[in-house]
Amino acid sequence: MPAFRSTVFALGAILVISITSGCQKSQTTDPQTDQVSATAEEKSPAASEEKSIDPKMVIKPGEPMTAERYQAVKARLKEIGLALHNFHEKKRFFLPTPEEHPEYYDENGRLKVSWRVHILPFLDQMELYEQFKLDEAWDSPHNAPLAKKMPDAFRSPDSPAGSDKTRFRVFEGQWKDKSPTTIFPAGNPVSMRNITDGTSNTVMVVEVGPDKAVEWTKPGGLNLDQPKEEFGTAARGIPVLMGDGSTRCFKRDIDNATWTALIGPDDRTVINWRDIEINHSTLSPKQSQILNHLKQIAVALFNYHDTFQRFPPADKHLVDGKSNLSWRVHLLPFLDQK
Repeated sequence: MPAFRSTVFALGAILVISITSGCQKSQTTDPQTDQVSATAEEKSPAASEEKSIDPKMVIKPGEPMTAERYQAVKARLKEIGLALHNFHEKKRFFLPTPEEHPEYYDENGRLKVSWRVHILPFLDQMELYEQFKLDEAWDSPHNAPLAKKMPDAFRSPDSPAGSDKTRFRVFEGQWKDKSPTTIFPAGNPVSMRNITDGTSNTVMVVEVGPDKAVEWTKPGGLNLDQPKEEFGTAARGIPVLMGDGSTRCFKRDIDNATWTALIGPDDRTVINWRDIEINHSTLSPKQSQILNHLKQIAVALFNYHDTFQRFPPADKHLVDGKSNLSWRVHLLPFLDQK
């Protein structure tokens, strides 16, 4: 199946480019020379910790989100999103299930340590992951000291290097009539099949204000009852990670009903993006459209594989000596074209 493999490889490469486009976490581009220069994150951890926080990364409460800071946050969110998707690819859920690991859950049906701890292996943090006792509370005598080792993936660009608190948080929901109210409900975790609104339409992770930061190992999430109030002293733009791994920046002052619809994976609400989104894209409208189409195809490929445990047949695959339908046709049900 060389033709199809090359297509999948090309899509994967383009997605990697999309993750690292713009002002990526380790690069900045001079618009005059188009040359790339390294930032603090590309340097050694020691050098990074010694370096003071870039004033451009500090946004006071109520101030507009700058493009520079959004791009820095975007890189962290992309890293988290990729880890969550890789976890799902392996486990078929976004969190460990109580059926497979009942010892990871407390008597109230909540994980004993944060979801952030569980995705450490997918952030190249296996050594740190193996130090945790996942069947003990996050603040147990054994687990509590490990909070001092927070990976940079969970650190906002204006957070102190030695901090053990993160501003990247999720909304904790519940199950109602067999439907989750968020991607992270208490109890049984969510899988892709539960996100009927579409992963690109559902908020997964948000960056809150400094006053809403929590220990990164602490389980639980933000309250869905009044989501607008949960962002604390945040800027006027809220960076978010969507369920498909893309990032957006939403206006701080959109109403609670709209936030609830954005966070809910199965409420069938149609959102007018123009009314709520702040555009920090460095791409042209045409480039953004092409990139969005490629992302939709890639997500459809992953969902096809998730359903059938294989990718669709390539163009040159033969049935009874005759050419089969294109792999694109096999993807139609996963592109809302059933």
